[in-house]
Amino acid sequence: MALAMTGCRTLPEKWGKNKNDEPAEAVQQAEMKVPVGRIHLVSPDGDFVLVKSSRFLPVDPGTGLTVHGSNGVESARLKVSPARKNSFLTADIVSGIPAVGDTVLMDYVAKQPQSGEDPFGGGDDDIQVLE
Repeated sequence: MALAMTGCRTLPEKWGKNKNDEPAEAVQQAEMKVPVGRIHLVSPDGDFVLVKSSRFLPVDPGTGLTVHGSNGVESARLKVSPARKNSFLTADIVSGIPAVGDTVLMDYVAKQPQSGEDPFGGGDDDIQVLE
């Protein structure tokens, strides 16, 4: 019966790190696409759309949105207008030709808390007493 003995060795300190790795701060501030909803209606004049969202998202007027067709390719760019009702929001067509059913995405960059700021958004005055 033969036994194999394996030895231990210490791996280099930078094992698993790549020179091209981004710092943690850059990764945390990376943009991501957040789904807003789908095109519900395109105006007959082709100047605005109604976007039906499955949830209420805080999308400010003036926010840029991108529209992607069923093939995943960007088909239009929109700019959110102030009109909103329930789960519908309106957006002006900036460029492209959106179609009913296309997916609407919003660029989102996570806001990093400033030094000394509560990362959970609460202040000292926001004390909650649970009973």
